[in-house]
Amino acid sequence: MERRIGGLETEFGLVCVRADGTRALEPEAAARELFRPVVAQGRSSNVFLRNAARLYLDVGSHPEYATAECDDWWELVAQDKAGERILADLMARANAALAERGEDARIHLFKNNVDHEGNSFGSHENYLVDRRGEFTRLPRILLPFLATRQIVTGAGGVVTEEDGGSRFVFSRRSDHMWEAVSSATTRTRPLINTRDEPHGDPTRFRRLHVIVGDSTMSEVSTWLRFATTDLVLRLIESGRAVDVPELEDTISAIRVVARDLPGTEPLPLASGRTASALQIQQRYLDLVAPLAREDEHDVLETWQRALDAVLTGDRSWAAQTLDWAIKERLFTQVAARHGLALGDPRIERLDLAYHDIDPEQGLAASLRRRGQAPSVLSETAIESARAAAPATTRAHLRGRFVTASEEAHVDHVADWTTMRLVRQGAMPVSVMDPFQTESEQVDALIAQIRAHGSTDAAPPA
Repeated sequence: MERRIGGLETEFGLVCVRADGTRALEPEAAARELFRPVVAQGRSSNVFLRNAARLYLDVGSHPEYATAECDDWWELVAQDKAGERILADLMARANAALAERGEDARIHLFKNNVDHEGNSFGSHENYLVDRRGEFTRLPRILLPFLATRQIVTGAGGVVTEEDGGSRFVFSRRSDHMWEAVSSATTRTRPLINTRDEPHGDPTRFRRLHVIVGDSTMSEVSTWLRFATTDLVLRLIESGRAVDVPELEDTISAIRVVARDLPGTEPLPLASGRTASALQIQQRYLDLVAPLAREDEHDVLETWQRALDAVLTGDRSWAAQTLDWAIKERLFTQVAARHGLALGDPRIERLDLAYHDIDPEQGLAASLRRRGQAPSVLSETAIESARAAAPATTRAHLRGRFVTASEEAHVDHVADWTTMRLVRQGAMPVSVMDPFQTESEQVDALIAQIRAHGSTDAAPPA
């Protein structure tokens, strides 16, 4: 598939504390406070926004933001950053309301992967694949790439081992994966979820649901997750994925790779041989290089620079670009300066601060302002992604529908494939092709909203 559509779903950690750090509100109450403006506007805690993204409360009162469908990976990163800002604004409004009521309580949102109680938050990638492909063959070739790509796109962090010692790892989420492939998402938590929900014409499309990835603050890390995986999917679809190492035990390997900062630990292969994470990643990179378009050479170059940073130990580029290396440098410096062990609670708080989405107090945002973390996207690009849907996918139609409905104060519902007005006799309009950007039915629906919406609309919230 030369042109692929993808999307990213991110669960955010939520906590509401007093000034002394003790819990002020339970997660359910804090979530209700956070989503109060959303419910007032959309009459639900599960809504689609004007940029065609989905915002909702997931199981366990976790805020979740799912980007609109994107066919450009930098546009997807912009949509992801727009989601951070939307939630940061909701957080600021909720905290202002709490302060106005005189409550000693402040809500914090974290785009992290594991909290101090060991709970893991998801960052799920979705890729459109052709229904005609042999889906059962795809995971076998993709799994070694997914298990080892954390040396490029991992969020980094510190884990406590069984002996009580602490160590820095490429990805804390790796310890929370229990199966290679499964239809479940939480109980067994696989790298690849096989539940068949195409969100499109089921005779033409499938949706590859990858749930092993880390939530990343670095724009480059997020971009690499999608850009490299897209190339590997094209490699598999082309039939040129020859001599790709197949891991003997994916789950054992992913834990080994997380702890192997040099990237050289031999991983047992199904063939009886061994290969390191670096060797496996380099093999995929070499195989996809001939398939890359001219405008994708920057993906190959950045991928190679990331591998070289692991291979040589020279972190000078990676420590200002990739999440895991930024945090490795930061934690090492702070621990050395204050004589701390990596397992010290102050390092854990530093990790949490890195994933705080507050644009003023968040550590990742502060590092970007100081030039110590990447800032690729312009303010214009991020704000544009916040206000409008991508123009080259089905999201464009959904964004137009939601915008017209909100401007006319018309009750409406939408999901990934369907749009409908909430009124007697209203018929849904379905768009089953994720590549479709024009629809006479949607045009007629929007014309109906604009012509008649003001006569029976609810007053604005």
